[in-house]
Amino acid sequence: MKNNEKSSIRKKKKRRGGFIGFLVFAFVVIVAANVVLSYGSRLTTTVVRKGAEEDSISAEGYVFREQTVINAPSSGYLYCVKDEDERVSLGETVMYLYKNEINLAANSELKEIEKKIEKLSASSLTGDVFSNDAAKIEQTISQSLRNVPKLGFKGDIDAVAKISDTVNSLVEKRRIISGEAQPADKNSEIKKLKAEKEQLEKEYNIERTLVHAPKTGAFTSRIDGLEDKLTLKALEEITPEYLKELDKLKVDAKTPEYANQGEPIGKIVNNFTWSIAARVPYDEAEGLQVGDKLNIRFSDISVETIEGTVSKITPEVSGKVILVVTSNKYIDMIYSSSRVNVEFIKSYYDGFRIPAKSLRMTDGTMGVYVIRNGKAKFLPVDLLYNGKSWVVVSDRSGSTADGNSPLKLYDELIISGKNLYDGKVVR
Repeated sequence: MKNNEKSSIRKKKKRRGGFIGFLVFAFVVIVAANVVLSYGSRLTTTVVRKGAEEDSISAEGYVFREQTVINAPSSGYLYCVKDEDERVSLGETVMYLYKNEINLAANSELKEIEKKIEKLSASSLTGDVFSNDAAKIEQTISQSLRNVPKLGFKGDIDAVAKISDTVNSLVEKRRIISGEAQPADKNSEIKKLKAEKEQLEKEYNIERTLVHAPKTGAFTSRIDGLEDKLTLKALEEITPEYLKELDKLKVDAKTPEYANQGEPIGKIVNNFTWSIAARVPYDEAEGLQVGDKLNIRFSDISVETIEGTVSKITPEVSGKVILVVTSNKYIDMIYSSSRVNVEFIKSYYDGFRIPAKSLRMTDGTMGVYVIRNGKAKFLPVDLLYNGKSWVVVSDRSGSTADGNSPLKLYDELIISGKNLYDGKVVR
């Protein structure tokens, strides 16, 4: 009897275990079926955000400009007095050529003495110009100070410093005219400084040659070997073969430390006009005409864009044309760079930047679906830019024909989902 009871209990446990196993299996099957059935209708969404896209042409190009090469008047170690791309006047000192290696400490001291001499000389000239006209001095001080906020906003510290020196000199002149101060013997002071300079040069055996700007323009000491090939005359007769020959040349813009007599050591660039020429695909340049305005970006130099004008488009050869854009705008390194990566920006589109997959056609109307109050809502959109992965649509305000608000910032946008229709419950 005991054996029968034990056997009965074992059978009941076995049946109970089998039933539980069946329930677990059935649950897994149901979940798997739901996943499979719902996979095709699963929604993918994103948040609508502001953004922009550009219709642009990317290429490698060459900068053509009017430039005058400076050759070393003697052999020596090179020291630049002026900064890169700094505008200089005809005859202004731009470099020194030292016979011996440069003593930086002595050179710095020498430079300070020369600055003092220049300042005193300018002050004497100012005194002669204004004579005893106190009213003229006041007017000039006022005009000079008026430019300080603008220059400060631009960060042009050197220009502000020059104005400061001029104003201080004029204030001193005004004090002398009014009798508040006695005029200093500037000639005596200049003579003393020149004697100090001479002594310093003798003490450190400083023998140098001054290099002057051959014309007015932007100074650069970066020489790359393309100076005689990127002229405005060469640009007039530009051909695809000419650019192909330039591509074969090695470009290494550098400032030499030592130069032999007659070697190129720098250049003065006309800083009013320059042109960028590049070979671009014919289909990408299609529609552009001479006189059209384009924005230019030199991606290796800056993210900043500057405006230019299409000045030339050559006939198509092997599916490409030469696009030439001219500008008078300044951007860092533009006067010392010859071969550059450039982007010609034809158009700029600003609005809502959304995935291209989210666009749909409903009854001949282009639009998108968004989720509002748990339901899919179709909203017509104005397409501004159509790209492969992203599009830009208008972010205009107002109402749609059915009274619904248009696509809004931070709307939940449906990127993918099957069997969507206006008013479908999705949440």
